[in-house]
Amino acid sequence: MAPSSRLAAAIRLGLRSRAYLRHVFQKITALTVGAIFVSRPGERLRLALSAYRRPARQPAVRAAVVAHLYYLDLLPEILRCHATLPEGSPLHLTVPHDRSDDAVRLTDGMATVTVHPCQNRGRDVAPFLELLNAGTFDGYDAVLKLHTKRSPHLLDGEIRRKLLFTMLAGERNQTRRTLALFEAADSGLVGWSACYRDALPYWMGNEARVCAIAARMNAPSEAMQLGFFEGSMFWFRPAALNRLRALELTQEDFEPEARQLDGTLHHAIERCFTISAWADGFLVRDTKGKILRPHADL
Repeated sequence: MAPSSRLAAAIRLGLRSRAYLRHVFQKITALTVGAIFVSRPGERLRLALSAYRRPARQPAVRAAVVAHLYYLDLLPEILRCHATLPEGSPLHLTVPHDRSDDAVRLTDGMATVTVHPCQNRGRDVAPFLELLNAGTFDGYDAVLKLHTKRSPHLLDGEIRRKLLFTMLAGERNQTRRTLALFEAADSGLVGWSACYRDALPYWMGNEARVCAIAARMNAPSEAMQLGFFEGSMFWFRPAALNRLRALELTQEDFEPEARQLDGTLHHAIERCFTISAWADGFLVRDTKGKILRPHADL
């Protein structure tokens, strides 16, 4: 092996080791500190402390929420997030057909809630794209994308969802500060930094498919790079996803549900939200406003 090849292999090994250690550290943190943070006592403490903080300024931003409601019993968690948005902000729920009647019953009388029945296909991504393609989010500056992620194959699956909900829309002041980031016209996506993945091992089995999708979006080379919010929950400006919308993907393009853990179209699209934003010059930020950049090597 040539010296340059050995160096490249060593660098790749180092990146994988670093990503693995970071992953282990985050798992341990989620199962310990994170579990306490999202527990009932932790939630009560956070809400009590927030009552003593000065109310944040309400930004002049038109906002909405879209959530995929696969697990109906998690609707209260979605509603708590929605309640932190400005009064009157709509909530769009995508729900599999066999559960949609129950969802309609559970939300009866909630004027801002719309239930959209969908196929149980493509997890949260396919029904989300169906609404995006239909223009449901046109006219809004910032939309919060959530879903009732349980990840039963993971020890910290429940905790990760609760942490994401809390960090993205856990209380009103926090949501107002996040919405204020969208007053800047170049803010495209905003998410929790602890779920942002740009280390090469996070391609997993999706790199070739992501590259093909990015090429179909005519994304420039500087945008065709790795950097995404694992879990597909974030705030977004609808215009930042115009290139994804232009693909006109339908639910039939996605594989039938078979409890896949990787390698499906929805796993590839998860890595394309940021590419769509970067391709049109939008910035990806964390909830504190820091600009998050893609990995330099695709």
